[in-house]
Amino acid sequence: MRRAAEAVCAAALALAAAVATAPQASAAHQAEAAQNYRVDVVNHSGFGLDEVDLAVARFSDPVIRLQNQRHVVSGAIASFDLGSCSDVRKFAASAFIGNREVLHTGDIDPSPNCHTEIEITHT
Repeated sequence: MRRAAEAVCAAALALAAAVATAPQASAAHQAEAAQNYRVDVVNHSGFGLDEVDLAVARFSDPVIRLQNQRHVVSGAIASFDLGSCSDVRKFAASAFIGNREVLHTGDIDPSPNCHTEIEITHT
């Protein structure tokens, strides 16, 4: 009888622990989903950039979307809001002076902290 009572108590404790941690895990997931992903392209090149482009692939959208900022002076930051952190699949950045591409990152996987900084140090 004692073993049966111990088993019932252990099962009740396990169930209580699962119920107690479930809302926390759910809240953490909801916070990540609500947070937006940010990419900062920092221009340390000593030259003004005519254009900085960011291509974004999302889980919810089969189309690659392009964002851009023009006239990013030396020392400035081009910031991009990619939307929901959990929705960003991959992204890539490019920068141009005139028609010359001075930065091309290739595909970048998103960081778990929902932020990536890309520095341009020379052209």
